[in-house]
Amino acid sequence: MFQVLTLNIAHGAPTLPVPLPFLLPRPRLLEHLDRMAGLLARENADVVALQEVDRAGLLSGKVDPLERLAERAGYTHLFHGPHLHLGGFCNRGTALLSHRPLVETESWRFEGIRPVDKGYVLAAVDLGGGRVVDVVSAHLDFSSEPRRQQQALRITEALQRRPQRPRVVMGDMNSRRGNPGVGLERMMQTLSLHTHAPGGGEPTYKAHAPRLRLDWILASPELRFTHHRTLDERVSDHLAVEAALEWTG
Repeated sequence: MFQVLTLNIAHGAPTLPVPLPFLLPRPRLLEHLDRMAGLLARENADVVALQEVDRAGLLSGKVDPLERLAERAGYTHLFHGPHLHLGGFCNRGTALLSHRPLVETESWRFEGIRPVDKGYVLAAVDLGGGRVVDVVSAHLDFSSEPRRQQQALRITEALQRRPQRPRVVMGDMNSRRGNPGVGLERMMQTLSLHTHAPGGGEPTYKAHAPRLRLDWILASPELRFTHHRTLDERVSDHLAVEAALEWTG
């Protein structure tokens, strides 16, 4: 059994009206991060995909949310992709947490011209018994389906360059109609990925009254969903999604 979880953490801060960690008193910011860490520790997934993840800087209130979450949730391995890096002011992107080493790591920022925080991280995880899985944490564009298609293609091409092995692609895909969208559907077709309830399923955004299914877990045919659910805890403006996968052969 292989357990995974994905969550857009909204920079690790309370999200009403907007997540602005540097405006919060430090104790309140740490308390909120510890609520997130408590959720991650309780679910104890083998690999966690995170989006909107800041590292220590002025915008994060000089707190490192990823280090805090990893430490408090009991994850010894982490990998962060700095998709928006502005000196000591801001360093944010996507990330993976894992109980096992993350190897063959890659990070990609989707837009190379203008500052954006969208991109993906990719790593291989050795689960033992000769079973190695490529895992992706991705954050796609929210404003344009054509741009999301280009970004999904970039992830597809990156995975195709790697050794042939099972894959799990997770993250905030900013899908709009309760289905994966054209870009993800093309990725799923090219890489033979599948997901739980592809034409419906539980919405994940906004957490206080979810109506949109923005957050997805996609898996190779070697992996079968035995469990899939959206978590109710409002630790972000997105709800977390978790799944259990087992080998089909």
